[in-house]
Amino acid sequence: MKFQVLLAALAATTMAQPTSCPKKTKFCVETNPAPSVQEMSARFADFGHAFLVEKDVEKAFSHMVANYINHNPQAQNGSQWAIDQLKPMWSGTNITVLRIEFIYPQGWLNYISSAYGTIVDRYRFEGGCIVEHWDAGEKLPDNCTTSA
Repeated sequence: MKFQVLLAALAATTMAQPTSCPKKTKFCVETNPAPSVQEMSARFADFGHAFLVEKDVEKAFSHMVANYINHNPQAQNGSQWAIDQLKPMWSGTNITVLRIEFIYPQGWLNYISSAYGTIVDRYRFEGGCIVEHWDAGEKLPDNCTTSA
C-alpha cells in the first residue's frame, strides 16, 4: 500500500513538471512614427551580423515582421516559414560576407554561401522593421571559362 501511494505521488509530481516549449521568435512590430534612419541602419547591421556572422536565424528574424513578403518564387511569405527552412541547415553553411549595407529604406546583404553561391539579398524597411525580401543568386559552374 505504501508503495502504491509513493508511486502515485511520484507520478503526480512528474506530471506536474513544466514541459519545455519550443522557442518562439519575437518578431518586429512596426512603429509610427518610424525610428530614425540611423536607428534603422543600426538594426539592419544587427540583422546582417546575426544572420551571416553569428548564423543565429531566430535572432536575425526578430528584425522582421511576422508576415513579411518574400519575393523568392520558391519560398512562402512569413518569417516563421523562413526560420523553419533555414534553421536546420544555416549553422553548417560556410559564409563569406562581402557587404552589409543600408540606404534608407532598403538594406543589402551580399555574401558567398557554400550551399548557394554568391547571393545578394535585398530587404525593405517600414516602421523600423524588415517587411519585404528579394534575392538574386546564381552559382557559377566550377569549370567555367570565358571565350575570347
